[in-house]
Amino acid sequence: MTKYYPKVSKGAINQRLKFLVESLSTSVRAFSEAIGDSSSNTNNYIGSRQTEPKPEYLAKVINHFGEINAHWLLTGVGEPFLPGTAPSTNISQSQKKVKGSVVGTIQGSVTTNNYGLADCEKERDGLRAQLDKAQREVELLTGQLQTKDALIASKEETIELLKAAFNRPN
Repeated sequence: MTKYYPKVSKGAINQRLKFLVESLSTSVRAFSEAIGDSSSNTNNYIGSRQTEPKPEYLAKVINHFGEINAHWLLTGVGEPFLPGTAPSTNISQSQKKVKGSVVGTIQGSVTTNNYGLADCEKERDGLRAQLDKAQREVELLTGQLQTKDALIASKEETIELLKAAFNRPN
């Protein structure tokens, strides 16, 4: 038995995406960067072409903007934003990259999009541990190179002594 999945009418989901970009008070470029997709894709979906958005793109939108009602985005039924939430304000100005994390301001409070100060400190500590390990490895390899050079010099000296002992030039 095959499952029936209702098809969203052409253009309807595109209009909802356009509504989201406008509601979030952002540019297409900033919206696209926020979800990690190209602005040309977003323009194809909400611009004059009105191509049907790919599921992966919709998943990025839903995953990035936790306040969006996924059911509304996909079907048009319900409210655009989940109860008790409001759309993020001006992504392009409120989200700034801070040492690899994106921090957004929503309604005057700072949110960390699952990447807060504790996560930064944990990542920093992990990177320091990796750096210490790499420095120890460099020291070990440097020691091995010095040992190799000493062995080569010793072998060359041994060869010279053997040549001298057997009265052979070169």
